Amino acid sequence: NRIVERAAKQSTYVAVDPQVTHFSQYRNVDILTPNHHEAGRFLLRELKTDEAVEAGGKEILERLNCKSLLITRGEKGMSLIEPDRTRHFPTVATEVFDVTGAGDTVISVFTLVMSSGGTLEEAVHLSNYAAGLVIRRIGAATVEANELLGAATEG
Repeated sequence: NRIVERAAKQSTYVAVDPQVTHFSQYRNVDILTPNHHEAGRFLLRELKTDEAVEAGGKEILERLNCKSLLITRGEKGMSLIEPDRTRHFPTVATEVFDVTGAGDTVISVFTLVMSSGGTLEEAVHLSNYAAGLVIRRIGAATVEANELLGAATEG
């Protein structure tokens, strides 16, 4: 994968929200952000429990040699899987009207935080709040910086 190799040489953070049919093309990236359905289809099994998500996530890390994995799990929140630990983060969403674009919001905010020098935990928290905001709207929505700051501060 020439793009990933080139990014690594330039110390560029590489985040990918993979499609099931292309999962194997994303070796050696910094993070993959599939939802639990996509991760399960790649592994050919369902990932419903925390234990199944952790085991499946570790398998994906090993198979693709990526540094970390953030599996979005709808009402169950998000799970951050790293080689040495797994952390589960509950959802902050209070109302769900439309999940269109939620995954795009997660990877966008996550990558922004990481590219700005933030930690994995900070990136998960802010992307969780951002997703919680956009799913309260109908259609593909965006979140403004002041909205995100307000939600994260209140939460």
